[in-house]
Amino acid sequence: MATPPRVSSPPYSTAASPNHAPVKRVGTHNGSFHCDEALGCFMIRLTDKFANAEIVRTRDPQVLETLDAVLDVGGVYDPSRDRYDHHQKGFLEVFGYGFSTKLSSAGLVYKHFGKEIIAKELQVDEDHPDVLCLFLAVYKSFMEAIDAVDNGINRYDTDKPPRYVNNTHLSSRVGRLNLDWTDPDQSSEKENEAFQRAMALAGSEFLESVRFHARSWLPARSVVLGCLAARFDVDPSGEIMVLTRFCPVSIIYARTNSAKDQTTFIVYLFLIERWVWLSTVEASPV
Repeated sequence: MATPPRVSSPPYSTAASPNHAPVKRVGTHNGSFHCDEALGCFMIRLTDKFANAEIVRTRDPQVLETLDAVLDVGGVYDPSRDRYDHHQKGFLEVFGYGFSTKLSSAGLVYKHFGKEIIAKELQVDEDHPDVLCLFLAVYKSFMEAIDAVDNGINRYDTDKPPRYVNNTHLSSRVGRLNLDWTDPDQSSEKENEAFQRAMALAGSEFLESVRFHARSWLPARSVVLGCLAARFDVDPSGEIMVLTRFCPVSIIYARTNSAKDQTTFIVYLFLIERWVWLSTVEASPV
C-alpha cells in the first residue's frame, strides 16, 4: 500500500526510504492547483518506478531539472525523461484508440502508466486481455472528462448557454480545495497540505472507478457479449437479445448491425421471479 504523499516546496528533504534507496521526486507547479496534476501525482506514485515518491511543488526551472519526473509544468512532454506537461505550444497529444480529446497531465500519466496501475489492481500480468479492456473503459468513463475540463473542451459543439451550472464534478470539487482568499495562512505549507487533500480526493475516485469496472462492469460485459452473440438464435432480426441473467446492461453499450440499417436500439428481455421484463438499450460500442 502506498504511503501518504510527502508534499514539499524547495528547499526539500533529501531523506532516504527505509531500504536506503534515494527517494524519487516528482515535480509539479506550486500555486493554485487543478484536478489533473493532483490526479497525475497520485497515479504516478502507484507505479513501481515512482512508488511513494515525494511531490515537489515549484515553478523554478533549475529545481525542476533535477527531479525524476515533472507533471503539468516545465513546457516539455518527453516520456523518455518522464516529463508530462501539456501547456506548451504545439502540444496535440491524445489518448489514441479513437479518442480525440487533448490530454492533460493526468491523461499523459494514465496513457503511459495506466496499464501498469490497472494490472496491479487486478493482480494480473500487464498483457492480460482484461487490462486493456479496463484501460479503455476507465479512460472513456472517467479520465477523458478530466482531460477535457482541464483543457476547456465543452461536451457539446454549441454556442448556446448551458441550462444550468454543474459545479459538482470532480474537477470542481478539487478546485474548491485550494486555499480561500480569506484564509489567514497563505503559506506554502498550508498550500501543500491542501494539495495533499486534492491528491487523496482525486485518487480515491480514480481507484473507485477502476475497482467498479473490475468488479461490476467487466463481468456484466462478459454476460452481455455472450447474449449478444446468441441473439440471432432468439430472432432472425438480431434485434432481440435475451439475458441469461440480470446484469446492468445499460452500462455495457451493446451494438449490432442489421442487414437493413444500423440498429439504434436492442430490445432485451430478462426474468425476475415470475415476471418478464422488456427494455431497450441505445446502441454504442461495447
